[in-house]
Formats: sequence, structure tokens, C-alpha cells
Amino acid sequence: MHRLPILAAASLATIVTLTACSPAQPGDTGKTPDTAPVATTPAPDPSEAMAESEFGASATSSRGNLVKEIGQLAGTSTLDSDVVTSRFAVTDIVVDPECTSGFADTPENGHYLGVHLNVETTPELADDDFPWISFTQYDWQAYDADGKRLNDPVGNAWSCLDSGEMLPSQIGPGQSVSGWIVLDVAATEGIVVLAMGGSPTGWEWSY
Repeated sequence: MHRLPILAAASLATIVTLTACSPAQPGDTGKTPDTAPVATTPAPDPSEAMAESEFGASATSSRGNLVKEIGQLAGTSTLDSDVVTSRFAVTDIVVDPECTSGFADTPENGHYLGVHLNVETTPELADDDFPWISFTQYDWQAYDADGKRLNDPVGNAWSCLDSGEMLPSQIGPGQSVSGWIVLDVAATEGIVVLAMGGSPTGWEWSY
């Protein structure tokens, strides 16, 4: 007569024991599980691969310019498409080049800086709104080794070289030319930037 209560008590004790041994359930943190899909690598774009093989890997400076090495190819395209209209490379940068004009003035800022370029334009340049490109002194900026922009990189640069050694002021479609641009700078080490047509950014080279 007394076994049932004992068994019931034993069963209750077992339940209590099992409950006490069960791990506590974590509280609701309010956070949802991270179920984002696994990232996939997109297939390479053949046109991008072609552009990289021709102009090299793209790197942008803190000034927003494409960083180029001496001898590395750069280029321009039409405003409304990716059709290449010119290819060019800075092949040399010389501090204090020998002036050959016969009437050179003293550098206003301390040093002349010669930048040599090879330039080729394509026939497609004729279809652009402005069917020429320009590399005059007024299209360039200069910075010292600390990255400070130098004022007036033109100075007396126009007076240094004979006109036969300098790039033409405008280069039209289907042309191939080589020549120098001269700047007038205060720093013997730094960076030069080509920003065509008054653009705030362009390409830059260290010297």
C-alpha cells in the first residue's frame, strides 16, 4: 500500500535530478543568425583584362590621380565610350636639363624640370567633341617630396628649350610625336601631374 507513493516520489526525484542536470537554455539576444550567402568571385571581364594588359594595373593616389611609372603606358578615350583616342608614356624626367633656346631665363622657382613624352593618337580622336589633345605646361601640376603643391610650375619654363625639341601644343588624330615639356619648380624631388584641360585630376609620376 505504501509503494506507490514511494515510486512516485522516486520518479519525481529522478525528474528533478534530470532537470537539474540539463543545460540552461540561452536567453534571446534579439540578434538574427548570420545567414548571408557565401560570397562568390565574379568572372573576370575580358575588356578589363585587355585594358590592364595594355595600360597596367590601376592605382590611384590620395590626390585622385592614376599613378604611373616612367615608361608605363597611359591613354585617353572618348567622353561617351571606352574607345581609345590616344596612348602616351612619360619616358624621362630630368632635373635642370640643358636649355637650348639661346634666350633662356633663370628658372623663376629654382629649377627647370624636363618631362619627355612619346604620344600616339588614334583616328577615332577625330570623332571626339575636341579632336585634339594637349600637353602644354598649363596642363601640369607639381608637388614637392612631402606632397605639398607647388605654385606656378610654369614660371620661365617656356624660355628653356628650342621649339623643335618641344611637343606641339595640340596633337590631332592619327599622329605620332615625341618631345619635351619643361616646368619651372622649386623641388628637385617630388611629383608631377598631368591634368588635361584644367581637370582637377589626371595622371602622376614621381621624380
